[in-house]
Amino acid sequence: MKILVISDIHANLDALNAVLNSVGDSCAGLFCLGDVTGYGPDAESCVGAVRALSASFSPCVVLSGNHDAALSGKLPKGWFNKGAQFSVDYTKRSLSRESLDWLASLPAQVDYSSTVVLSHGSPVEPLTGYLWGGYETILALSWIADRSGRICFCGHTHEAAAFSGYWGEATARRVRFPAPGETASSSRGPIIVNPGSVGFPRSFNGGRTADMPGDSAPIDAASYPAYFAIWDTESESVEFREVRYDRRPLEDRIDEMK
Repeated sequence: MKILVISDIHANLDALNAVLNSVGDSCAGLFCLGDVTGYGPDAESCVGAVRALSASFSPCVVLSGNHDAALSGKLPKGWFNKGAQFSVDYTKRSLSRESLDWLASLPAQVDYSSTVVLSHGSPVEPLTGYLWGGYETILALSWIADRSGRICFCGHTHEAAAFSGYWGEATARRVRFPAPGETASSSRGPIIVNPGSVGFPRSFNGGRTADMPGDSAPIDAASYPAYFAIWDTESESVEFREVRYDRRPLEDRIDEMK
């Protein structure tokens, strides 16, 4: 079975639609690792779209992210910087009560199986823990290994990565910014996989920058990447993916946020 793994949509409907259109009906299941809302202008539309996906994907697991949790007070607004605090206030005003209640009901972490855990951030600190490949990541890998786990899917950093390693290493082994088409395997586990951000990536997979063509088209507002991954449960491999979309309509909507 193939499962679509996405994270950090951040109220960017254009990017979410680009990912879903790219995948089509090739995946049976969906893991959404949190932060459906925040930063972007399309919170209500994105919540509605993600809620509707349960009819198209089985299994379908949706987590809460830190931005989602802030809307119901599960995470204090003061945890965020001023720009993100504005986003929390804007999002709270723009969402329906039904959407707010649904977001409040989401967990930040789920044991999908005895060997697979889904978490927005670090499995040790699901809502707010960042995994960058240092000591904090070794702790998370050890947490997984202690539970005989093989793989943890997480988001939060907005950077795609695959981590492996064990207690005693100075740092976790990391595939940073894996290029589209690269794979990671949990056959030797444990590993931690971050699919990257759908809505607002902080770096470009493959280490590219906006003015570095690499092996694909240059990155600009008219051809902007959204990142995700596909997990093949039979081969125990995860393929990192990218799809491009026109970001300019989104930027116009962001300018209208007040």
